Amino acid sequence: MNTLLFLNILQTILLLAIAAGTAILVYRARVGDRGTRRSLHARRREVFGDVVRILNRLGKTGELRKEELLDFRSRTQDAALLFDEEIAAYIDEIYARGVKLMSTGEAMKGTALPIGEERDAITVENARHTIWLADQIAMVGKKFERYPGLK
Repeated sequence: MNTLLFLNILQTILLLAIAAGTAILVYRARVGDRGTRRSLHARRREVFGDVVRILNRLGKTGELRKEELLDFRSRTQDAALLFDEEIAAYIDEIYARGVKLMSTGEAMKGTALPIGEERDAITVENARHTIWLADQIAMVGKKFERYPGLK
């Protein structure tokens, strides 16, 4: 009889320990999930800030340097993991147009390109990318509006 009572008490203690362990694991998972959401939001804010910064740089100087574009690319390369497809494609387009702006700007500065149709075509392409990127300064807030708290 004593052994049966002891086993019942032991079984109850073990069940309480299992229940407490499960409660602790659930609590940690929820706290960890909130921490992950916070870090996701913080990382999104960083990428948004990088987009605004590169566009403002273009707005101030009218050109982008290779180092700035490479830094922008490295800081925003995980945008597809942080945002939806549309925003990731938007960031990729900003980078691609920035590269084209930089390359056409370099070609126009060089003396190897004589005055003529080819130079005119490059000048038009440069202006097209400059205008599109400059327009994005006003549009960037609207593009990211579905992610609250980024502005």
